[in-house]
Amino acid sequence: MHPRNSGRAAGAADTISHDLQAPIATAKRDIEAAGTAMKPWSIGPDMERVAHDWGMALDELCQRIGGGNPDSAASRLRRTADGHQFNEDVTAQSFQVR
Repeated sequence: MHPRNSGRAAGAADTISHDLQAPIATAKRDIEAAGTAMKPWSIGPDMERVAHDWGMALDELCQRIGGGNPDSAASRLRRTADGHQFNEDVTAQSFQVR
C-alpha cells in the first residue's frame, strides 16, 4: 500500500471510530434502560449483564478502529505509512549524486 493510501486509510478509520461514538452511546443507553426496566424480573440480572458486556465490547470496537490508542487500526496504518515514507526517502538518497 502506498504511504499516502495508508494515511488516508488511517484517517478513514479515525472517522469511522468517531462516527460510531454517538450510535454506540445510544445503544448502550437503550440496553442499560432495558436492563433497569427488567431488573425486578427473573431475566433482569441477565439483561443487566448483557448491557454491561455489550457496552464494553462496543467501546473496545471503537478504540480498536481509531483514535489515539497505539494499538488501533488507524495508529498501525500511520506507522506503516511512516515506515514506507522512510524507506522511500532512504532509497531516494542512495541515488543522489555525491
